[in-house]
Amino acid sequence: MSALHNNKINSLERVLKNTKRVEFQNNGLFYEIFESSNDEYEINIYANKIKDENSEYIESNIIDGGICSGSARDAIECAF
Repeated sequence: MSALHNNKINSLERVLKNTKRVEFQNNGLFYEIFESSNDEYEINIYANKIKDENSEYIESNIIDGGICSGSARDAIECAF
C-alpha cells in the first residue's frame, strides 16, 4: 500500500471516528459510510453525487451497500 493511499485511509478513518459519518469519492463512485448500531458501519455506494433538498444522496442512485461489523478502518478499506 502506498504512503499516499495509506494517508487517505487514515484521514477518512479519523473523520469517521470523530463524526460517525464520512462521504468520499473513489474510482468514480460515491461512498457514504456511517456508524449504525452495535459498533457496525453501514456502507452505501452511489453512482453519482446528486443529493436531495435535505442534502442526502438520492436512494435511487444507490448501486451497492452493506454492513461492516469490523472497525472504522475496515469500513473505509472496503471502498478501496
